[in-house]
Amino acid sequence: MANSVTTQVIEDGPRNYVLKVNMLLDTSDVSITDLITPSGLSALGDINGACSRVSIYRIVYDVEDSLTVNLYWDATTDVPIARLVGRGILDQKKFGGMPNNGGAGVTGKVQYDTQGWSASAVLAATFTIHAVKS
Repeated sequence: MANSVTTQVIEDGPRNYVLKVNMLLDTSDVSITDLITPSGLSALGDINGACSRVSIYRIVYDVEDSLTVNLYWDATTDVPIARLVGRGILDQKKFGGMPNNGGAGVTGKVQYDTQGWSASAVLAATFTIHAVKS
C-alpha cells in the first residue's frame, strides 16, 4: 500500500474556509506539500476579489503518537505555523487568527510535512483547519 492523504473542503464561503485532512502513512514521511492554495478558493464575498491569503484561527487535530505534522506558510524561507503532536485544539480566535506573515517570497499557500514515520509502521493523523480569507 502507499501513503494516503485525503482532503475534504467543509466550507469555502465568501469569508471562511474549513479544510479536513486525513492521512495514513505506511510507506514514508511526507515531504513539504501544498495544502491550501488561496488562488484556488472561491472569491471574497465583501469585495468579490480573489483570495490571496488566509489567516488560521483554529486547528483541531488528532495525530497518532510518534508522528508529527508540521504546518508552514510558503515563502522563500518557509515559516512554521504549528507543530501538531498528539491531540488538541489551537484556538487563535481571540486575536483574529494567525496571519500569513511569511516574509520575502510569500505565496499565500499553507504547506505541511510529517516527521516520525519508521519502517513497517502505519501511522494516522486527522486535522481540521479553520481559516478566514483575505
